[in-house]
Amino acid sequence: MTAVKTMQIRIVNPRAERLIDELASLDLIEIGVSEIDESEETPLEWYDRWCQECAERREREGPPYEEPPLSMDAIVAIVKETRAERYARKQEVEKQKN
Repeated sequence: MTAVKTMQIRIVNPRAERLIDELASLDLIEIGVSEIDESEETPLEWYDRWCQECAERREREGPPYEEPPLSMDAIVAIVKETRAERYARKQEVEKQKN
């Protein structure tokens, strides 16, 4: 059995269209035959199914986190603390170099 290859072509010269018609008349190629599997879902169907599954999971399990998200003040405090620690380590390394 020979392998079947599907290609999409763009005809840029009218003579090529005649050659393709001749190949089709010799039963060497098929034109306009689409073998799309109807059981495969489209991207839109996949997205809709995914959204439905997410909604069901949220309903069943609740939100993905147990504590409320951090406020902006809490984030700023964490950043300040981290920067202070990094600055202290940097100063300590420079002191050891000298």
